[in-house]
Order: sequence, then C-alpha cells, then structure tokens
Amino acid sequence: MASRGGAVRAVAKAVTRSLPLGSARGRRAVWRLLALAAVLALVSTGCSKSSSSSGLHQFLFQNKESLPIAHEMIPVALPSGKKAQDIIDDTKAKGVNADGEAVAEDDWLHIGGDFGTADTGAGVVETLYLPPGTYAIACWQTGNLGGGEGDPHAARGMVFQFTVTS
Repeated sequence: MASRGGAVRAVAKAVTRSLPLGSARGRRAVWRLLALAAVLALVSTGCSKSSSSSGLHQFLFQNKESLPIAHEMIPVALPSGKKAQDIIDDTKAKGVNADGEAVAEDDWLHIGGDFGTADTGAGVVETLYLPPGTYAIACWQTGNLGGGEGDPHAARGMVFQFTVTS
C-alpha cells in the first residue's frame, strides 16, 4: 500500500497535468489540492472530509511547495449551516486591510490557536481537542509563489472542511 505522501504526490501530478494552470479554475483546484494535502498529512486517527470521532487529534502540516511561499493552517469552528465555501466567499469579498492582512479572518472562530506559519520545506504539528461539530482549516497568508503579495490564500480556495462526530 502506498504511503499518504506518495498518494498525495500522485494525485497532485495527475491534477496538475490535467488542469490549465494559467486559468482561474486551474489555480483554484491547485489551492484546494494543497489544503487537502495538508489534511491528508494527519498524524493521528485523523479527520476526513466526512467525519471523525471527537477527542484529541494531532495534525501535521507540511509546506512542500517547490517555490518560496509561506502557508498557515488555522482551524476554525463553523457555525451551523456554514460551509468552507462561506469562508472562501467572505475572504474574497473583504480582501486585505492596509497592513496586507486578510480582513475576513476575524469573522471566524479560531479554535486552539493556529498552526503557525510554515515556510517552504517546513512543517508544523498541532494537537487539538475537537468536540463534535463542523470545522474548517484555512490559510489566510497572502504571499504568491516565488514572491510578492496577492489575495489571501483562503480566497483562492485553500480551505478544507471536516466534521467531528461524538
């Protein structure tokens, strides 16, 4: 059986070969793939897109970009009826403030702090107690691959939703 990392790399290669990366659709798909890859790197029993049991969960987030860029994975509790797409839409609508920070980040309840920033080649481990509920992991960094600043990564689709059951 292939390792999670090997499976993620295989999916990433297949997706990047099949998508027009110069298009907005292609770039959004890559950002969603990056968010998914971060969640697939869970160390413990892990959360999946469908559900996981409540309790302690240890997340490993690794930034395996090929060019310099910082990412963060911030866990948030989603209010009833809200979805990952609501975070994406909110972040797109509000953009960044004069300091270059994502304005919409404060609209969402952070749980357990944040994973911290991981530069290219680095990783961060976070342990959280998650009671039953709906959650998302989002990146509000604004850097672009190779340098410069742009839209918050959450506005580009770097958000992953999961559910924790009792």
